[in-house]
Amino acid sequence: MKRALCDHCHFPLQTCVCPFLGSTIHNRCKIVVLQHPSEAKVAKNTVRLLSLQLSNIEVIQGESEADFSDIRTQLQSQACALLYPSDNALTLDVTSYQQDLPHIETLVVLDGTWKKVHKILMLNPWLMSLPHVSFANLPENQYSIRKAEQAFSLSTLEATAHFLHLYEQIPPAPFYQALAGMIAQQTRHMPDHVKLRYLSDE
Repeated sequence: MKRALCDHCHFPLQTCVCPFLGSTIHNRCKIVVLQHPSEAKVAKNTVRLLSLQLSNIEVIQGESEADFSDIRTQLQSQACALLYPSDNALTLDVTSYQQDLPHIETLVVLDGTWKKVHKILMLNPWLMSLPHVSFANLPENQYSIRKAEQAFSLSTLEATAHFLHLYEQIPPAPFYQALAGMIAQQTRHMPDHVKLRYLSDE
């Protein structure tokens, strides 16, 4: 029997995140998330929270070049960039001045484990031809419920929130409030010994 879902957030009723969502966040730069299909099945995936918060976001599931053919065509007519820490990436930080930043209409964000993201990149060489942006300094990872694969890892929500903070001066607090709420909801029914495995800093 399927669990009952919230009509608004579409999380199961017992883990509904609606109380932690604020007003819609209006972002000028469109966020296009290329999501590996395996991530869509993960209950703790943060793209679901982004979709509930941002006014200008599109999520496309896929892996191969054929999966993303339509969005690739759309992006060719736009000023877009890929959020990815390549050697040639433009690094943003809090000292970046608006007049010095490139014009970005659409930011492409890859959603998946590092292994899955690497596979998407290998199957879609056109992504590597886009301008890349990254961060000079990373905020502390707050996605405690899902262990990071790399020391510099951020969840898709955290990375997107940090970009919008640096590029559009959108306060990151509402994103982190939703993330903390989701973590609290996902862990509150866990036995204490299981919860410690998720929330321990070790």
